[in-house]
Amino acid sequence: MVQRTTTERVAELETVFGRRFNARVRADLTSEVLDELLRNPLGPHTDKASRVRRALGSMAITGKQLILSLGPDGPWAIGVVTVGAPGNLVVGSDAHHSYEDAMRVIFTHRAAQFAGPVGTEGTSHEN
Repeated sequence: MVQRTTTERVAELETVFGRRFNARVRADLTSEVLDELLRNPLGPHTDKASRVRRALGSMAITGKQLILSLGPDGPWAIGVVTVGAPGNLVVGSDAHHSYEDAMRVIFTHRAAQFAGPVGTEGTSHEN
């Protein structure tokens, strides 16, 4: 019998927890939840939509999209955290007339990044 260290066991449990968490978020990320987030990006949201929003917001920082104000009251641009770029940020050329419109673009992109095309509930994606 091979003895595992505490560090190895903790890493194993983190992997199991991560898989279960991702599976739950993928199951919760239905087209109805995404529609709710797109309809009202600032909330309030149902528990399921709030859980999905928190999960999408906690994705890795590299490659994450951020909303930037181009003026005191907009328009709004989307920047992508890119290591090696000046300031580690690449700002897109599209301008959005409202903060909420920029949020809708990011929700749609992050949802597809996290779970593939939304509306394919029940399919398996590894993350």
